[in-house]
Amino acid sequence: MNPVPQHRALLGVDVIGSAQLPGHLMDAVPATISKLVGAALTQSGIRQDDVLSLESPGDGALLVLPSGKLGEVLDAAVLLDQLTTEHNRWHKPEVRLRAAVHVGPIGDDDGFYRARITHARLLDAPEFKELVRRCHTEGAEDTANTALIVSAEALDTAFGGDHTRVARRSEFASLPVAHKEYRHEAWVRVPGFDPRSLAGFVSPAVAPEPVASVQNVVNGDMNGVQAGSVSGGLNYYGGRRR
Repeated sequence: MNPVPQHRALLGVDVIGSAQLPGHLMDAVPATISKLVGAALTQSGIRQDDVLSLESPGDGALLVLPSGKLGEVLDAAVLLDQLTTEHNRWHKPEVRLRAAVHVGPIGDDDGFYRARITHARLLDAPEFKELVRRCHTEGAEDTANTALIVSAEALDTAFGGDHTRVARRSEFASLPVAHKEYRHEAWVRVPGFDPRSLAGFVSPAVAPEPVASVQNVVNGDMNGVQAGSVSGGLNYYGGRRR
């Protein structure tokens, strides 16, 4: 029997539409992400030695930190929008980012941990991508430079006490997510859009198909008990079934 691993906070960042960038700008993406994420961590109070692991696939980043830093991690994700907006005003390449925050048990090795999988499902959820696309289409030029999705576990933990400095619970809207085996409620924040607007962009749940009604027509006397549930049409004329 193995002990339960320590809970960790995960922060993932992914560049939206990076494959559409010209080659000479694509080469600058890793350094741009490193600069933006590094600045967001510093401004939130996270030191370099607080980061337990860092993966940089090129057009994104995945950081693992102690769960005690979850509040600062959420602050960093919020601060990332201000930094990205400022970067896009003055520098190339302009980038738009999706970010995800989750918390769960993760060991010190590179094992196959469910918390990592859940985090990946959140970041790549089709519902999240569609919401970001809608916000980018509907918003002004400087809106939707970043979008943040947070698991319910991380949101409840972070806002269960005085753990954040710039992140606000009131800025998040509910977003049901169903990506592969992951089906849970998540929470999203997109600067420039209040929770009510975000909720309006979320596709409503598919309504169940209406149940076909059956009308029984009786002309004349009818004796006996009529079933409460009838499959098919029953027409009675003069007490005789036809």
